[in-house]
Amino acid sequence: MSSVPEIILNNPFRVLGVYANSSYREIVATISKATKFLEVGKQVDYPLDLPNVKNLNVQSSLTHSLEDLDNALAMISNSEERLKYAQFWFLRMTPLDDEAFELVFEGDLNLALAVWNREDNLSALQNQVIFYLWKCDLKLAFQVAEKLYKKYSDEFLKAVDSKGTLVKSSADLIQTFVDTLVAYISTSELLDSNPSSFWLDYLIPTISGDTLAYINAAIQDTQDQLDVLNSEGAKALPDTYKSGIGEKLLGDTKNEYHLLLRVISSDDPRLQLTSDKLANMLYECSIDEYNLRKFSPNYSINLLQNALTLSNNSMDKEEINSKIVLFKKKAEKLQPEQSDDNPSTFALIVISVLFLEYIAMVFSIIFRVFSLLVYGR
Repeated sequence: MSSVPEIILNNPFRVLGVYANSSYREIVATISKATKFLEVGKQVDYPLDLPNVKNLNVQSSLTHSLEDLDNALAMISNSEERLKYAQFWFLRMTPLDDEAFELVFEGDLNLALAVWNREDNLSALQNQVIFYLWKCDLKLAFQVAEKLYKKYSDEFLKAVDSKGTLVKSSADLIQTFVDTLVAYISTSELLDSNPSSFWLDYLIPTISGDTLAYINAAIQDTQDQLDVLNSEGAKALPDTYKSGIGEKLLGDTKNEYHLLLRVISSDDPRLQLTSDKLANMLYECSIDEYNLRKFSPNYSINLLQNALTLSNNSMDKEEINSKIVLFKKKAEKLQPEQSDDNPSTFALIVISVLFLEYIAMVFSIIFRVFSLLVYGR
């Protein structure tokens, strides 16, 4: 994992300087204390800012202004949102947590993790998960989180929702955790961490669903721009489409399409349908942009070759192939004609070099004759 997830760095519980299981009374008391400091112009610092921990990236846009505190409190006032943010922040529930956090505040994270590793309970596991994510060790974070959600989901919900307003199953909590990870960490990093089958059962549907939705949105956007091109002309297109509507569609969906190939089977009907829709849209772009924008045949050939790779329909493939042949003929006609009567560019260069060498030789002879006549040598 390349960077610390923003949901940790700017977690509202961190802004407030409290734990995820802190009571509302404790949160209000913290805000009141911070307000008194801020009113006299003093900077508010909390132990959970963790400024003394070595080898831990604690840098962010985090501040503790009155506005920040109010915004953070609003973010966790909703029970669903509070649960989401609590899943990515610390719990303090046992004497073991007191011991470990004292070590953390002193700057010795490794020793604190060793303390938490001595017990298998909710807060010990939760705090390890957060610190592994903070250390960008996604693999260890997944391993510990699997233990946590298999054994302590109900206990976690009670710890962060003391009023009991939420009714969530273990699967619900896991899905919320996964959805948040996908929102804050790139899917390639999530998959490259080699998650267990336990996590893949949740990750794959989420990733594939989000990716399919992204690609389909890009296809719809492309159709909208083609409609603009056909009705209003190329000048009406936004600047981001100046170099090509189809080219932008290719660029916008390339990585997402390859991601789909990693998470779902090639014979999955959803993948095949999306592939065909992409192919058809690239086909339309190749025709419309050639006719209406006077783009080169090579531009259309590139779009059509990608469409040919994506298409699953044999009749569509035949039509795409015929258009590739047509555009290749158009491209050939644009090439400069060469014949035996018209020397190639290379031959012209050779002749020019030889001519210059001849001129230089003539001037050399003239200069030598002049020297003999004038100076006698």
